[in-house]
Amino acid sequence: MVFPAFLLPDTLKLRDCSVSLVEGQLTIRASSCQSVSICPACGCLGERRHSRYIRIFCDLPTSGYSVKVLILSGKYFCDNPDCTKKIFTERFTKEIFPYHRRFNRCTELLRNMALELGGNKGAAISRLANLPVSPSTVLRIVSRQDLQVTQITSGIIGIDDWAFKKGRTYGTIVVDLYKNKVVDLLPDRERATVAQWLRAHQEVTVVSRDRGGSYSIGAREGAPQAIQIADRFHLFMNLGDAIKRMFQSMGKELNKSFTLYNTSNAATTIVPAATIMDLNEQEIGTQRTIATNSKPELQLRFTKVKELKDQGHTIRAISRSVGIARFTIRKYLSMDFLPKKKGSKSTNFNAYQALLLQECNAGKLYTDLHADIVKLGFNGGYTQFCYNMNELFKTNKLTPSSHKSDPVIMRTWSAGTLSMMLQKDPEQLTIEDRKFMEYLYEKYPVINETAQQIRQFKKLFQHKAEGSLQKWLNIIDDSQSGIKAFAKGIRSDFQAVNNAVISPYSNGQVEGQVNRLKNIKRRMYGRAGFELLRKMVIFKSGQFTKSDEEPIWYEIGLIHINKSLISMRFFNTSEKDISGIPAVLIMSANKLSLLFFIPIILLFFTLCTRKHVYHYPSGP
Repeated sequence: MVFPAFLLPDTLKLRDCSVSLVEGQLTIRASSCQSVSICPACGCLGERRHSRYIRIFCDLPTSGYSVKVLILSGKYFCDNPDCTKKIFTERFTKEIFPYHRRFNRCTELLRNMALELGGNKGAAISRLANLPVSPSTVLRIVSRQDLQVTQITSGIIGIDDWAFKKGRTYGTIVVDLYKNKVVDLLPDRERATVAQWLRAHQEVTVVSRDRGGSYSIGAREGAPQAIQIADRFHLFMNLGDAIKRMFQSMGKELNKSFTLYNTSNAATTIVPAATIMDLNEQEIGTQRTIATNSKPELQLRFTKVKELKDQGHTIRAISRSVGIARFTIRKYLSMDFLPKKKGSKSTNFNAYQALLLQECNAGKLYTDLHADIVKLGFNGGYTQFCYNMNELFKTNKLTPSSHKSDPVIMRTWSAGTLSMMLQKDPEQLTIEDRKFMEYLYEKYPVINETAQQIRQFKKLFQHKAEGSLQKWLNIIDDSQSGIKAFAKGIRSDFQAVNNAVISPYSNGQVEGQVNRLKNIKRRMYGRAGFELLRKMVIFKSGQFTKSDEEPIWYEIGLIHINKSLISMRFFNTSEKDISGIPAVLIMSANKLSLLFFIPIILLFFTLCTRKHVYHYPSGP
């Protein structure tokens, strides 16, 4: 069989090449034609051959067949008397490294698979590509690559934290906001680590960060020349928390508003007539809007805080006595009762107790009762309904009566929900939410005033006028707004927040890179140690290049035309490399995942190329 020269790299000097096809595997045999080799220890030229041996390599698949290459190479004597090596193996070009059992272009393909798909998926695709390796091998290929982090950035960076394990250990990601690339990952989020990194990058002029104190101090210590910009996302998150605290402090007023609002709407609400229990309206409203906390220890703490405050003790003294934070004590003091925590299993079952305990429902199955109240607006599942019904019958102190009335479905809003509603435009709210907000604006002018100030704050980032933030803060100081604590926090970091208002940079891109980091970490399951994860993130972000002279290697699968022969390979491209090739054949792996691309190319190559291109003569 005539040996097609394109199967092996052009840089290898080989002779006596032959090819054979055995059991679906293409085996290539060749001999090295080098007569000398360089000693890896001292660099002297070795001319005396010691012996020969066979090296076995894997190469890229051809025509759907896996390829094994057997090269008869030599061992040489080192004649340098000062050298520690007396015998060394033959050295080849950069296509074959010592101790490696794959050609470099084969390793490069596996590395690209690992960066796109991770260990398990990369190993699965490698089997489809007739280049089978294990998931551990795929990850080892990435781990062995030398990481060359960009030493000079554009000067505009964003930093944020990311979680090794949420709530326990965190790291820091550094992103070049101008080049849209990850620059580096840091093993923690301490200010000393951030400052040390910034000292090594004196070209940094802009640092976009969240409002954490460690990043603020670290940026000030490591890059005092840089302008700091507060993250807008965290600004609005802090604003939402401030609004939520405002509504939590108005617990008594909100409970009264819920009762009055539902009572005023009860006349216009159409519900089926039903017989309810003999309770007066005030008791029903109280039972449906006020739910005591189910945990007795929390109720005991709440009562103790109230008693100590009535005795004249300070908040600090109460904190030491009860053992809870001062922020929690202030929240307790602003409440008349301790509301029940609303968890994932909380429902509005209490609103339907009266309807369920009437005489006409006696003897009905739980499934029928559940279906009836679901039509009336019950928001719980059947399992939770059965549990609540059993508890209701155990502690039932209510007696049915014969008079009829319509059940009033109480609609309430949590402090977090009201916070979101206050930040939205009225056009984005539902009709019922908009009516309730208009009711609150009319009844409590402080809420209406706060809503107007929130809209003004959002417009600051649209107009980007210098001095507008200071004017807004002055308006807050002269008002009875419920977000004065938020304004006080802005003053403590005024310059960074003001830069966020007037500058075009933000940490939005950094949050996106953190999300991509999470996907890579989860794709690697428990194997994502810091060094491996750092390499995966930076390689995937395009920071790795082999040298200054070579172009970046793109993951491109295409049909390479060379002297009327066609082969499938992965190689670096430039304009002159792909000139004359139909554009439909050139597809970047950044736009099309290797998960779909490689099987399609293999199928196309097997069905078409092998039939029409390879014409091996029958004779010598």
